[in-house]
Amino acid sequence: MVKTLTILFVLMITSVVQAQALAIRTTETECTPNGGCRQLIGIGACAYVGDIESRSVFLTAAHNVNQAKTIHIGYNGQWWGARVVHKQYASNVDYAIIETQSIKATKCFKVAEAYPVHGVDAVAYGYSNGVYNLRSLRAKIRVTRRGRYFSKVVAKGDSGGPILVNGQVVGIISGHDYQNTIYTDGVLIRRQLIQIYGRLPQCECEPLIVEETPEAPPADTTDLTALQGELNKLRVEIDKLNKTQIPVWIVGADGEPVAKQTYPLGDPIKLRFKAVKQSEAK
Repeated sequence: MVKTLTILFVLMITSVVQAQALAIRTTETECTPNGGCRQLIGIGACAYVGDIESRSVFLTAAHNVNQAKTIHIGYNGQWWGARVVHKQYASNVDYAIIETQSIKATKCFKVAEAYPVHGVDAVAYGYSNGVYNLRSLRAKIRVTRRGRYFSKVVAKGDSGGPILVNGQVVGIISGHDYQNTIYTDGVLIRRQLIQIYGRLPQCECEPLIVEETPEAPPADTTDLTALQGELNKLRVEIDKLNKTQIPVWIVGADGEPVAKQTYPLGDPIKLRFKAVKQSEAK
């Protein structure tokens, strides 16, 4: 009885990170050719990424739930029944999107929209120490020709846990190659979330903020009056220019003025020349 109360107490005092990186428990039925069957219980990790309407959405490894008969997520002193919405388990892609009823958690992870670069600091979460003891690993992202990896090796029970860079999920743990942790890229998962739901899940505690357009400050009437005066002066000058006439004198061959014409400013000046036939020299 004391042990049971202790377990419930630990579940109920989960930290902020534990409200985001949770334990997942699955049951499977394994049968032998002789007809005997037994129930298997699997433990892994998952990442809470927000709510869609009255459902909470989580990410985990597909191999955690691939053969599962039942799926439960531990949070707030109880196990919540879950269902698989989408899973992909092939090659280097190993992730699943699962749902529960809304668990009303106060925090959720955001899924990164860009790939992490080589050498950036990262942290991974999992439950290889037991479903009541969240553990973290701090290391770096390693980028090679074969893909992106987490530079420390995880253990059984960490599968499905998130790998974070700057607090955002860049990947979901699927396993290791004895040198690095292998994970499914968060960018791929982000696209799938949008394809399924039409948008990304949101934390209930973080509503979208709609920015209001700020009102224009009241106009300074003194400045407006001064501007109006300058415009009036400019109109007077324009009127003067419109009335300006440019004189053009026509000069004869002997250099004496013959006639005078005027043209409004801005109009083209037209000159006419009269051909004069010169007499042949004798």
